[in-house]
Amino acid sequence: MNWRAIGVWMGLLSIHSGLLAEVPPDAKFFASGTVEYRPGNLPLVIAAPHGGRLVPAEIPDRVEGVLTRDAETDLLAIEVAEAIYRRTGLRPHLVLCHLHRRKVDCNRDALVGTGGNPRALETWRAFHDIIDEARTAAGRGLFLDLHGHSHPEARVEIGYLLDAKQLREEGADFNALAQVSSVASLAGTSPVSFEELIRGKSSLGALLHGGGFPAVPSPEFPDPGEEPFFRGGYNTARYRTGGTGDAFFSLQIECPKPGVRDTEENRRRFAKALATSLEAWLLRHAGIRLVNEEARPESRGSE
Repeated sequence: MNWRAIGVWMGLLSIHSGLLAEVPPDAKFFASGTVEYRPGNLPLVIAAPHGGRLVPAEIPDRVEGVLTRDAETDLLAIEVAEAIYRRTGLRPHLVLCHLHRRKVDCNRDALVGTGGNPRALETWRAFHDIIDEARTAAGRGLFLDLHGHSHPEARVEIGYLLDAKQLREEGADFNALAQVSSVASLAGTSPVSFEELIRGKSSLGALLHGGGFPAVPSPEFPDPGEEPFFRGGYNTARYRTGGTGDAFFSLQIECPKPGVRDTEENRRRFAKALATSLEAWLLRHAGIRLVNEEARPESRGSE
């Protein structure tokens, strides 16, 4: 692979079916085509750091950490962005890392994520610089880091930087965890308790469960029990803002493969459920209205 030839990447895109091949005209590529940014006009930034497929020989494989990609999370992220557009008439900011996780991990710090390789570092920096710029442009809003898991329980795992032990807390002890969570800035302004925000009837987990996708934490699954659970990683911590007020809050969403990532139909079903859930959750807890009634395609019967 000629590292400087973005045309090779565009050729690779044409091999894949579905939305990955339908690159919009306003998409921007950085770091020799390894990072893609699709600009948005919503206070919502979606990132997929582990869906990359490119494996250039010029970049050595990493030797530390997980090296497997989160299969089809690149396609899923695009579907989610499109589902949000169909519902709202507006677009989230979308950031995709197209370099395979063997080469770079954009959900780790720079040293671990790149192994010190300068070309991997170029990708890592571009990925995070774009997110920083999108957050600045959006002002107050949500950063959503999209991943895939292979745990035995095929549930959607919502990471608020709270581990299984913390999620087993109740009442005042649980509410006291608000300031160490990834939604600290939201918890201080939401009209409900922290426990309601995270796993109550109006929580994101409850909304996803109601849409046909069991999720943890939620009223049905307030904690993961003895099952493995991802609490949120480097990106979730990096893009949260502590305190209250006009600030960003963050989530990590880990998706099982069966029923969510495995087929185009399932990706589209989940994307629609997540778009609907995010719209309701952000309005209820953050006072953020995503819908532009005049612009949204659904209102014109295009879906």
